[in-house]
Amino acid sequence: MGDLMRRIVWVLLVAVAALSGRAVAQEDGDDSPEAVRMRQQIETRFGAQVQEMLGLTDQQATQLRATLGTYAPKRRAMEREERAIKRALQAQLRPGIAANSDSVGRLVDRLLDLKVNYVKSFVDEDKEMAKYLTPVQRAQFLVMRERLMARIEEIRQQRQQQRMQGGAGAGPPP
Repeated sequence: MGDLMRRIVWVLLVAVAALSGRAVAQEDGDDSPEAVRMRQQIETRFGAQVQEMLGLTDQQATQLRATLGTYAPKRRAMEREERAIKRALQAQLRPGIAANSDSVGRLVDRLLDLKVNYVKSFVDEDKEMAKYLTPVQRAQFLVMRERLMARIEEIRQQRQQQRMQGGAGAGPPP
């Protein structure tokens, strides 16, 4: 394993270790002060590791934080809206109860628009990053973020399975 790959794995392990049960809960829409604080801590740690691993100048790091600070809250708002739409669709599509076709149609249309806007936010974010990061730095950042998000999703699924099995308060297995 190359030096860069070892460093990426190390950063991801550090970032994942920072994700306590409450930090993962924030991905489920928890906007409590504690979740916000933990999200900020994770973002700060991840940002420091990104700066080191990508060899960012202080100016690049500042610009990256500003870009992420613009797009991350927008995506979190879209994620909250998506969860609300899905709950509304589930309520409409309950077995034995006639769904309102107009309402379901509007919900589905909004859900699809939201998904397109969500993906577009990543494209727009990358275009902004291209103004101050090299193509290699952008690619490395994307790899780091994808791996972190995949690990967060694994933890989320483990927690969901534990809740379904009756271990609601338990954190991810070691």
